[in-house]
Amino acid sequence: MPGSASTPTSTNSSDNSQYVFLAGAISGVAEGVTIQPLEMLKTRFQINQGAHLRIIPTVKEIIAEGGVRQLYRGGAPEILGLIPRATAALSTLEFSRRLFRSWHDGQLPAPYAYLSGALCGVTEGVVFAPFQVIKVRLMAKEHLGRYANSMHCLQQVLQQEGPSALFIGLVPTLYRNCIWNCLYYGTMHRIEQQLPALDSHAAAAARQLAVGTAVGMAATCLNAPFDVVKSRFQSQLPGQGKYRRVVPSLLAIGREEGLAALYKGFVPKALRLGIGQSVGLVMFEQVRLVMFEQVRRALHGAGRTGESWGCRHARV
Repeated sequence: MPGSASTPTSTNSSDNSQYVFLAGAISGVAEGVTIQPLEMLKTRFQINQGAHLRIIPTVKEIIAEGGVRQLYRGGAPEILGLIPRATAALSTLEFSRRLFRSWHDGQLPAPYAYLSGALCGVTEGVVFAPFQVIKVRLMAKEHLGRYANSMHCLQQVLQQEGPSALFIGLVPTLYRNCIWNCLYYGTMHRIEQQLPALDSHAAAAARQLAVGTAVGMAATCLNAPFDVVKSRFQSQLPGQGKYRRVVPSLLAIGREEGLAALYKGFVPKALRLGIGQSVGLVMFEQVRLVMFEQVRRALHGAGRTGESWGCRHARV
């Protein structure tokens, strides 16, 4: 009967949106745990206005401040923030792609693949900005001893600067995210269209991780200056208004510290974005596939149970 056949199809056609959000949250946690020490290094490099730092001496200095766990200082807001960040970004990416495919007979043209990446950068930046402010304040060397922990930092920021302070650096954040997400997700989509399909989920995930890391590092070349400006904005305390607008700040950093300063923290940033985003995307795809498969099996099992009951009922 058409009605019976359409039930599973109808359920599947809703795309199980709740699983998209859950997969995004799980992927955010996985990404955060993986890349947190790189995030600490990147932030220290970017807000340093003196000579360029080096990775090994900086790691030793951070460990000397409070042991290995110091590499994870600011990790709580970063990792907690990655849950709504990944959920917002990957869900926006998924749903915008579905919309664009519905406009083009199930196909996703390259310009729309890049556009969906840029759109997910907007939602990602808005929901993640407050967590970033707290993270940068905790990680900044000049603020050591000022904040006891994440909650104390949040309280101090709200009391001394007001709720709007949680969105300091939002504009450079949007520049940073939209540029990177546009290039990363758009390019990944085009590359995946050219590569042959793999039968093994493990092999497909490994290939996606390797390709994603390379693409992520390339995209970092274009958004790195905006990330430096973002960190400078967010590390400032009230009364320290040196960095206020994006373009003048870019020019000031280049003029005072040299153009290379706009790429401070590039190596840990590239590794963090390439590895972290790829881990997050692979985890998102794999968790979503597992969940969808479980739903499909449950629906199939329910259909077989209903069919068997119908046969027994007909015999009676």
